[in-house]
Amino acid sequence: MNLLYNKPNMDDLATEAVGLGRQVADRAKALHLGDNAKDVAFVSRCFARLKERQPFKEADEGGFVAVLDILERNIASEYLGSEEQFQETGYDDFGPHGEFRETPVYSERGKELIELQYLFQDFLDSRNGVLDHVAAHRCLLDIMSS
Repeated sequence: MNLLYNKPNMDDLATEAVGLGRQVADRAKALHLGDNAKDVAFVSRCFARLKERQPFKEADEGGFVAVLDILERNIASEYLGSEEQFQETGYDDFGPHGEFRETPVYSERGKELIELQYLFQDFLDSRNGVLDHVAAHRCLLDIMSS
């Protein structure tokens, strides 16, 4: 039963989701996310409720999936190639240990888009956590009313 302990409460989860959503919308607007004016306008419409601090509309789900696709395409277009970089795999008394791995290289815009992708995923995870809590409360209400 340790599963029920140390979980954030509903208010904290909702506050986090609202804040992350607003950050995602602001960053997407600043980066003009989209390959063309049509995509930029679409992203703006999809994130309009996020800017208004309303991230929980179920109708937005499909738009978020489409924006993820636009974001992935934009990141791919900023790919410059790859290079070998040292990746640390451990550390001991003699210093770092590691190996050289082929690592993708992106433009500065590509790096910003990748940061946006991580932020967007954090938002989606937080949003889903709130929606899971709401669904759990509905289930409990159904159990208690029957």
